[in-house]
Parts: sequence; C-alpha cells; structure tokens
Amino acid sequence: MHMTPTPLNRSRPGRWWRAALAVFRKEMAETFRDRRTLIAAVVLPALTMPIVVLAMPVLAQRQQATLRDRPARVAVEGEDASGLATFGFDAGALSLVSVPQPRTALLRGEIEAVLVDEGAPPGRSHTVTVLYDETRPASSAAVQKIAQVAARLALRDLEAAARARGADPASLVSVGITPQNIAPPERTGGALLATAVPFFLAVWLLLGGQYAAIDIGVGERERGSLEALLATPPSRTALAGGKFLAVLFPSLLAVAVMLAAGVITLALGARLLTSSPVVVSLPIGAVVPLLLVGVALGGLLSAAQLTISLGAGTLREAQQAFAGLYLVVALPLMLVPLLGDWVSRPWAALVPVLNAAVAFRAILAAEISPAALLATLGSLVVLTVPVFLWGARLLEGQGRAIR
Repeated sequence: MHMTPTPLNRSRPGRWWRAALAVFRKEMAETFRDRRTLIAAVVLPALTMPIVVLAMPVLAQRQQATLRDRPARVAVEGEDASGLATFGFDAGALSLVSVPQPRTALLRGEIEAVLVDEGAPPGRSHTVTVLYDETRPASSAAVQKIAQVAARLALRDLEAAARARGADPASLVSVGITPQNIAPPERTGGALLATAVPFFLAVWLLLGGQYAAIDIGVGERERGSLEALLATPPSRTALAGGKFLAVLFPSLLAVAVMLAAGVITLALGARLLTSSPVVVSLPIGAVVPLLLVGVALGGLLSAAQLTISLGAGTLREAQQAFAGLYLVVALPLMLVPLLGDWVSRPWAALVPVLNAAVAFRAILAAEISPAALLATLGSLVVLTVPVFLWGARLLEGQGRAIR
C-alpha cells in the first residue's frame, strides 16, 4: 500500500541538519574556550612550520657550502707523479696531510681521501686512484673536488701544450681519476643503521610509554583510583618511582622491538639501498652504549611524561601537552642529519634529545668517543632528576589535597 509522507517525515532532513549544526556550535564553543586547544591547533603549527620550512633548507645549504668551500684533506700514497696533488694545493682546493698510514687515517675520518698515482705508460694518460670512504659525506665530496681539480689540471696542461707546440689538445695526455671505496662492508652497514634508526629510537622512547603515562597519572585520577593509592604507606617519592618505572619499561620494550625489526629489515633489504658490499649487523660492542643512552633518554622522556600526566587537569589537557612534547623531541631529530660539523662541537653533547640522537648515530657508525658518551649520559641524567622530583612533588600535592 502506498503511503503519503506526513509533514513530520518531510521535515526530518532539515531538522537533522539544524540539530547537527547546533551541536557543532556548542562543542566548538566549549573546545575553543580552552586556551590549550588553541595552542595545540594554531600556535604550535604556526611556530613549528617556519622552523621546518626555513631551517632545514638553510642547514642543508650550509652543509653543502661547507663541503664545497673547505679544502679537502688528502694524503698522497707514493709519488705525486701527475702533479695533481700539488696543483690542487696551489689552487686552494686540496689540503695535503702527511700521515704514516693514509688508509687507516681515511677510515678514522682524519683525512677525506688518499691519492694513489699509478704513473703513466708512454703515450697514455696518468691514472690516479682516489681512495675514499663512501659512508662519510665529506669523503664523497672530496672525490668530486679531486675530479674537478683533475679536469682543471688537464685543461691547463692541454692549453699550454697546444700553444707551445701547435698540437691538437685532443691528442695530448691527461690525468684520469678512478674512485675506489675502501669502507668495509660492516662500516657501510653501520652507516645505513646510523641513517635510518636514530630518529625512530628516540620517537619510540617517547611513544612507547605515552599511554602508560596517561593511564597511571590523569587516568587514575579520573577513575578515582589515585586516592586509594595515595592512602597507602609508601612515600610519595616511592610511588612516583614506581610510576616512573611503569612508564619507562614499555618505552624500552618498544625500542628493543623496533631496533630488532630495523636491523633485520636492513639486513634483508640493504642491497636495495646501496650497490657497495654491505653487512648489516649490531655488534655486541654497540649494544651496551646503545642501551645506556636509550635508558638515559628514556628516563628523561618518561619523567617528563609522568610529570605532565600528574599535573594535567583532564585527559584532553594531558594529550595536548604530549603533542607539544612530541614536537620538542621530533624537531631536533629531523635537523640532526643537516647540522654537519656542529654535531661534533662540545655543546652538542649537552643539548637534551639532540645529544642522544647524535650519540645513537655515532654508536651505530662505530665513531662514538668515551668523552662524548659520558657527556651525553651525564647531561641526560642531570636533567632527569629535577623533572622526576617535580612529578613527585605534584603527587605529594595531590595527596595533601585528598587529606
């Protein structure tokens, strides 16, 4: 049977939209009444995007300019029969370094290339082998600079010979460059790990314990279980310590899983990323310093998350504060690969989060120094203590409020 729609049925779509818009206006009014929402939705994006958009290109250009303008540090193995090293030094493109074992010095990063002059058979061009370390950007840049010097040297000699003899420049002898990467496969694998892993190590130290921090802080207070816990005999510092460990443990667990997955994935797919011989593994000697730096950074981030959760009035307030903390952690990690020689400055080991990211890269690349490691660990621990005590003080204040 056909039924004619009633006036009520015909008005339902319009009434639904009006009701939805009314609810929307009400919720937006309540949401934007909270200044923290405005900070998270407007202020933080407005502040962070200029940093990302402007700082990253500026740092990348600085790094490229540094590698381009600074003379490449090279050593000569044997005689400089072609005159390439001397010409490059006179032109200001090369800085000649005398070391007893040039190849060892190259792998240590003391120099950026080694020139091995193979001589020249009669009527043939000089052949100069350029030994370099593919895992170091400065060494790869040195190869390009040496090739440019060789081209300028050849052009000078050809023009001079042509003017003196009236010869065809195309028929004259020149200098040929043969680059040769001498980085061991294990070093290449370590460089891949140092490029891909540190960012996620730090991020998962933050994200791994985030939900635990929310649950045992503001979550317990909203459920009403925090009052019962504060009525127990342990001191507030002991309670804060237990909560701190409850945030730190899942963070370290997440990092362990991520690191294992990262090493296995790179070991299986390294051939897709580089054509050089590569062996991806995590040496036992790297596990201990990685663990120490991971625990130190995880301790700082866990203490910060716990303090934020204990001090937050509502769950939404805690989540907004965690978003700001994530940006504080992520931005330095994004900029580390572009800082160039700045990461080797003494002050870099004292900047929280940045120092851990630099240490992770150096450990995986087998370049960490004991002094840098101790400075990184010390600065992270020194900063963790007051952040943790602040959280314990917040917990004590809540206990007094309950009493």
